[in-house]
Amino acid sequence: MNYAQLTRKVLVISVRADYGGGPRHLELLLKHLPADIQAFVACPDEPPFRERFESLVGGRVFTLPHRRFDLSFARRLARWAGDQGVDLLHAHGKGAGVYARMAAAILRTPCVHTPHGVHVESYSPLKRRLYRAYENLTARWVDHLIFVSDEERAAAQAAGLWPRTPHSVIVNGVEAVADAQRARWRHESRQRLGVDEARPVIMTLSRFDYQKNMLEALEVAKRLPEALFAWIGEGDESALLARRARDERIANVRFLGKSDAPLPWLAAADAYLSTSRWEGLPLAVLEAMSLGLAVVASDVVGQRELLGEGAGRLYPLGDPAAAADALRALLRDSALRRQMGERARRIQRERYSVEGMAEATAAVYRRVMEAEDR
Repeated sequence: MNYAQLTRKVLVISVRADYGGGPRHLELLLKHLPADIQAFVACPDEPPFRERFESLVGGRVFTLPHRRFDLSFARRLARWAGDQGVDLLHAHGKGAGVYARMAAAILRTPCVHTPHGVHVESYSPLKRRLYRAYENLTARWVDHLIFVSDEERAAAQAAGLWPRTPHSVIVNGVEAVADAQRARWRHESRQRLGVDEARPVIMTLSRFDYQKNMLEALEVAKRLPEALFAWIGEGDESALLARRARDERIANVRFLGKSDAPLPWLAAADAYLSTSRWEGLPLAVLEAMSLGLAVVASDVVGQRELLGEGAGRLYPLGDPAAAADALRALLRDSALRRQMGERARRIQRERYSVEGMAEATAAVYRRVMEAEDR
């Protein structure tokens, strides 16, 4: 049977539709899936991505709670998926994985799971053992794993997760940005920021929480008063960061809040900073690369893989002075900054295209469904 010519129904599950890299990944995937895949979505009813998902899949969306498992919702999800004739489930993240495995067990429908990061380092030894036991026991209802980077796969293996589950590595992808668009966005966003070309701007697109480690970004900003640090996002630590900036008189940080369209803001930058404690393969960094920005990022899983071969500079996590030194060197050497940014842009286009990501994901769907039909 030629699965490239047979339309099959795939339910994509996420317990987030708010601002963040995970929902943005789903938006890009849904937008670029090939025509033989008819997508359905299960996600919370929250901005900004719920409305986008509905538009992309023609309203075929089931509502789930935000980042919370509810047994009644799980049962209803399974019933809804069965009524729609769904052929395959694809869970994105831990919470979605619980819903997908339960639905897969009830419906006997194949399941694909994308973890979007393996981050058990912060768990206590007991919690780590319990989590590993849960994942490996319920992996019987997962037919295929998709890791978003080789480093993520290695981290899973080191943690003893999913040792017998078939897997693939499909790196995240983003859309390319044309030169004219990039220049127009830069001009318009710098006008909105009220800065001229002489003022260096360093951007970060992030949630403000423990994982993204924005208190370290604040320490970096304190060491580079000559640059404007513009931050797109909000989160649990928003008030803490604003208070710390005020108390320590750090005047060169601009809080831009959430943005439905962050790329134009990113285009205003001369460099990009990521201080994350862990990542899968960060979309925000990839989108900075698509704009030709030089990137300075913490040396952690996911970011290390992205910024190899001269596409950026890595600094030791927990060393804001080293991050500030790396940024200062880039800001003082415009030729190096442009060279690094263009190398990053070329690598993004060659290795991290959204078209390649979507087609590779669809190929996994076809293989899993073909094996199920045998």
